[in-house]
Amino acid sequence: MRRLIQFSLLLIITLTLLSIISSGFAFEDSPPTVQQLTADGEPTLQDWFIQNGYTINVTADETGNETFKAGCYKMTVLAEFAAYAPLNNLSWYTVGSDQLNYLFYGENVTDDSVYMSTNESFGFCLGSPDEYFYTESSRNNDSEDHALVFLNPNTSGYIVAWEDLWGLGDQDYQDFVFAVLEPVTVKVCYCPRTLNLKSRGRWITAIIKLPKNYRGEDVNISSILLNGTVPADQDHYAIVNCGDLHLLIVKFDRKAVIELIKNSLGNTSCLCRHIHVSLTVTGRFLDGLPFKGTNCIRVIHYCHCCCCRCHACFFRR
Repeated sequence: MRRLIQFSLLLIITLTLLSIISSGFAFEDSPPTVQQLTADGEPTLQDWFIQNGYTINVTADETGNETFKAGCYKMTVLAEFAAYAPLNNLSWYTVGSDQLNYLFYGENVTDDSVYMSTNESFGFCLGSPDEYFYTESSRNNDSEDHALVFLNPNTSGYIVAWEDLWGLGDQDYQDFVFAVLEPVTVKVCYCPRTLNLKSRGRWITAIIKLPKNYRGEDVNISSILLNGTVPADQDHYAIVNCGDLHLLIVKFDRKAVIELIKNSLGNTSCLCRHIHVSLTVTGRFLDGLPFKGTNCIRVIHYCHCCCCRCHACFFRR
């Protein structure tokens, strides 16, 4: 009889525990994971960030950025949840211009990447069957903000999330999500430090100090440009690795650099025999990460006119 009573009590306790668990009771130290879904059964932008390791609060962390500074950038597709995906396209444009430079067409695959480089501030434009929508909301015909811009917490740059429907539609902002990777800043110095525009030397040499964890062997030499125009010579470069010091030495055609500087000055002359111009080296590592470094050189030029102002365009210090 005693065993029967013990068995009955054990059965009652077991059934009670099962009833509590099935009723949805949750222990405080084991909270349930709830995935928020849109009306279409897709993850919300906030939930997508959480699932993919981005510590971003959609409500609080939007930067309000509508344009981006000049430079060399890498764009990578992170996600695309849009019925319009096969018809959508993404492009970039310089501020104040109507020309669109296309980056992605149609439905894309996660981690698809493209590169762009510009010497002017720029924005992005998402084209959908509804309309073309810009990061500058003032350019949108529905006057709505179709792009949310966040700082990327995992690397340098931004994450841009789009709504591709007129009037913001379902306002899910996960129709097209991509990363804008900013260039890593490198230190650079030039030789000669003083350039005579009438000189006939062969090279302008750039000595680039690479960031930690990168060596000269990690650089795509063919990607290196001076002021976005003059390419580095792919047959004349040197790599120096000495302890923690990693240098890449590249050469640019001197005649091409002199022409670049002369074209920036145009037909304007001045009484100043010496001016300083800013030269910027851009390039990419083999893993796709862009880099940029800027320094000035002293330029000797000969002019004898009454104008007292130097006009060095974007080179002027």
